[in-house]
Amino acid sequence: MFVSKIIRMFWEGLLCIVVILACVSEVTLKSDTKNDKSHENLKIEDGIIKGTIQKLQHSNVTVYAFRGIPYAKPPVNDLRFEPPVRNDKWSGVLDATKDKSQCVQGIKTVVGSEDCLYINVYTPNLKGNLPVMVWIYGGGFIQGNSSYDTYRPDPLLQGGDIIFVSFNYRVGILGFLSTGDMVVPGNTGLKDQCFALKWVKRNIKYFGGDPAKVTIFGESAGAASVSYQLQSKCSKGLYRAAILQSGNSLCLWALTRNASYIAYQTGLGLKVNTNNTETIIRELKKVPYKQLQKVGLVTGVGVILKKPLAGLMFSPVIEPPHKDAFFESYSDQILSEGRFNQVPIIIGTNSNEAAVVNDLPLIFNLYMTLYDMDYTLLAPADLTNNTLQYNSAGFAIRLHYFGLLPASIQNANVLKFVSDDQFNRPTRRTVIQMSKYVPVYYYQMTYKGQLGNGADEREGVGHGEDLGYIFSSPNEPGSPEDQLTRRRFVKLWTNFAKFGNPTPNSDPLLQNKIWKEAGKNPKNLTFLKIGNDLELSTNPFEANMKFYDLVYKNHGSPPYDTY
Repeated sequence: MFVSKIIRMFWEGLLCIVVILACVSEVTLKSDTKNDKSHENLKIEDGIIKGTIQKLQHSNVTVYAFRGIPYAKPPVNDLRFEPPVRNDKWSGVLDATKDKSQCVQGIKTVVGSEDCLYINVYTPNLKGNLPVMVWIYGGGFIQGNSSYDTYRPDPLLQGGDIIFVSFNYRVGILGFLSTGDMVVPGNTGLKDQCFALKWVKRNIKYFGGDPAKVTIFGESAGAASVSYQLQSKCSKGLYRAAILQSGNSLCLWALTRNASYIAYQTGLGLKVNTNNTETIIRELKKVPYKQLQKVGLVTGVGVILKKPLAGLMFSPVIEPPHKDAFFESYSDQILSEGRFNQVPIIIGTNSNEAAVVNDLPLIFNLYMTLYDMDYTLLAPADLTNNTLQYNSAGFAIRLHYFGLLPASIQNANVLKFVSDDQFNRPTRRTVIQMSKYVPVYYYQMTYKGQLGNGADEREGVGHGEDLGYIFSSPNEPGSPEDQLTRRRFVKLWTNFAKFGNPTPNSDPLLQNKIWKEAGKNPKNLTFLKIGNDLELSTNPFEANMKFYDLVYKNHGSPPYDTY
């Protein structure tokens, strides 16, 4: 159930066309709170909070859980679309015993609230000086939340030596609308994330955490968010390591290229017929949030249908230059030139990211006929502005992945193409660029098991399946092999948070493997294959990655915004 929810987030982001026309109702896990024993009051910088004391699932380990702590003022009324603002102190005791509302989101039904900027802390020791893992959720930048029902950190906390933090940030039109100018320059959701990290820096000591030992990690759009945090001066010095699971800033879907047009079209959809961005935003701030959410989604989907593999409708943007810009340059250039916060990195993908369902929905197969008729749609959006080169690249990609047969009847090859185009190629490029400056630990998950919802006929490990080995759910299935893989995954991730190295020494649990850095040679990149066994290898997806090297060499026009 847990992974089914994450998979649905993927489809609602990357494959909006499928979800808008044939989405299913959202599954919510029901948390088991009967282990909550008592309460604990704690004084932090803004006042006193009351949390719960509870035992972890399948364990006698006890943690203090503080949920729903405000880290910014509610971004309502005039604060809609604006960067986060410090919240006021409170008097008395603030109830932090349960999750607060998620941020506004939804396709068929709008859920959540604009009053949503809350943070959660789970700690085994209020008097310690423990390393901290801060989770940033994914969801295609249009949905997601930090609730215990969705991301249950019990496996990460079993060792009693890590603090886990999660938080909400604005998504969709409220988090990523941009007018392309200084009226609303964009990236409000990323600025929420940075604001939360600053809160952690100031407050984690009260929870027994070490503010100098913070690791940020995320999956999908959460991993892309981590990637952007690495590139922003906003979050410099707020963490010492980062983990990127199935996403980064070079992914084509992680950048909106037509944000001002979407803002203008959203205005038109709400009868705001003007090109003046100040007027558009002034009027959009008056619109009820449910109406704004629905119109914004319809507008955004209409835009991305023209080229759905080129970027999501509401996602990060390159801001116009100004002192508070989150980022204002091409990511590929930033990484290539070392202009990022230089900390150790874990980064990787699952073995077949696009394989998120057993059979592609019929509507998607029909949509693929467009790619049969216009193969330029297959070429990366950032490749070149030269029409002739763009056409040539699209034709080369068409032949490489599909030959002369229609793509619409080749499900397996469609999945391989989408996995390479949207995940594997940009991940490899990120590894190459960052390895020049920092330790980079590269991985590929190949283990298929019930915790990842992957014990079926699908080839490879699909998007989001890794999360079942980091987070738990009530009454989850799982063989002894599944539990062993979970323990290995958790050990690697928590080692990295504690030591900045996933294998600081030989460990029988990890089959005494030492995970080597990817290295600086782009033709010989070391990676860890996380399968039934742990195996060091080189150059994942080598043949297809070499093919894309030639595509960019023969047809590309740098600099690139993504890759």
